[in-house]
Amino acid sequence: MIKFTVKGALAMALATSLHLNAQATNFFDGFDGTGGPNGAVWETANWFNGDIFGCTFGYSEVWLTGWGALDLNVNGSTTQCAEVRTWQSFQYGKFVTSMHPGTIPGADSSFFLYTGNAGTSNHFEIDLEFIKAGTVLHTNVWTAGRQNYQQFAIATGWRTIGFEWRPTYVRFFHVNSAGAETEFRRVNSAFSAPMRLMLNHWVGNNSAGAVNFVGPYMGGGGPAFYDWVKVSD
Repeated sequence: MIKFTVKGALAMALATSLHLNAQATNFFDGFDGTGGPNGAVWETANWFNGDIFGCTFGYSEVWLTGWGALDLNVNGSTTQCAEVRTWQSFQYGKFVTSMHPGTIPGADSSFFLYTGNAGTSNHFEIDLEFIKAGTVLHTNVWTAGRQNYQQFAIATGWRTIGFEWRPTYVRFFHVNSAGAETEFRRVNSAFSAPMRLMLNHWVGNNSAGAVNFVGPYMGGGGPAFYDWVKVSD
């Protein structure tokens, strides 16, 4: 059973499950209390997500830092990990975050849109996922349960990165310190299913599928940090 609660440590008001207008909408959360009404509405996961996950999402592993960022933690002692997602769904727009992906071998820290049941005709998804100790960037566009992915070697550390979803394409881009975008992948696509914006940090269960995707998990924990999240039309 899915459970909902107010996550006091986040200082986020988890409102009712009523989804707001699923159009591209200006949305910002700086995770410092100044994000405004859109950025304050998150759901915090508190459940097990099944294979290939080697941890259970828990309220205890999501908090705000003292310096204005969101910490999604993997707890190596309790095998708990972290996920948040907007109550609001979006249809098209530009989605950008400033984040420091986790560096745990066998883990995944991500920024993505999602809806539906995985692998079925109602499954749509756009992914930015940092895997294999944060050294590989996995990009993916799922359309009606079918994926189209590409991976890139990448340095660890802070970065500003995002994707733009339009009626006929998805493009992925990096953002430099001056705010200029550099596109590094484009996928032709045509779907309109509204999706929720999600952030998570988790470890694999060392099954063949997990090892092939995120690499072997040998234990341990640590954070993935998100300084801010922005959606614009």
